[in-house]
Amino acid sequence: MEIDVRGDIISNDDKWIYDWLDWDSTCPNDIRNAIASLQQGETLIVNINSGGGSVMAGQEIYSMLTGRSDVEINIQSLAGSAASVIAMANTCKMSPVATIMIHNVSMSGASGDYHDMQKNAEILKTMNSALSEAYARKTGRSKDEILKMMDKETWITAEKALELGFIDKIENSGQQFFNCVCGVRLTDEIRNKVKQEKEAQGAKEQQKKEILGDLDRYGI
Repeated sequence: MEIDVRGDIISNDDKWIYDWLDWDSTCPNDIRNAIASLQQGETLIVNINSGGGSVMAGQEIYSMLTGRSDVEINIQSLAGSAASVIAMANTCKMSPVATIMIHNVSMSGASGDYHDMQKNAEILKTMNSALSEAYARKTGRSKDEILKMMDKETWITAEKALELGFIDKIENSGQQFFNCVCGVRLTDEIRNKVKQEKEAQGAKEQQKKEILGDLDRYGI
C-alpha cells in the first residue's frame, strides 16, 4: 500500500480547506487512516514530495511511523522542513535527483512586548532541539552538528544524504526521464482531453472565486 506525503503538511482541522481548494496536502489523519487500512503482512510505502509545513503535524506523523517494521519511506523529489523530519522516521530511500532540506523552526503571527519575543526565541530553540533529535537518531551524528546544519539551512543531495546517514539507499529505478519538451509526444486524443479538463477546471475556479467573493462581501 502506498500513500503520498504531498504538498503542505497541515493540521487535521485545516484538511477540509485544502481539499475544497483541490490543493495537495497531508495531515496526521491521512497517515493514521493508511496505517489502520494495512492488511497483515502488508507494507506501507510513504512517498514524500513536500516542502514541509506545520511542525506539530510533522512531529505527529513522525511519531506514528517511527519504530514500525511495516513502513518504508521514499523521497521522490523534495523532503523539506517538516517533511524531512517525517523522512527520518523509518527506512528511507531517495531518488537520485531528490533533495532534503533542514532548517530552523520559524514562527508566524508573533506579537507582544520584548518579554514575549524572548520567550518565543526560547520556544523556537526548544523546537529546534526537539526536531534535531530525529536527524541525530537517523544519522548517528551529534545534535550539535545537526543544529549547525539546521542553523544555516542545509540542502542535501541524494549522494550527500547517503554519505551523512540521512537515508539508507539511493533509488535506481532504471527509468528514463526527459527534461525537454521534445521528449514528450502528444496525440490529438491527449490534447483534447487536456483541453477539456482545463475548461472544466476553469469553470470550477470561477465558481470558487464567486463563493469567496460572496464571503468577503458579507464579511464572513
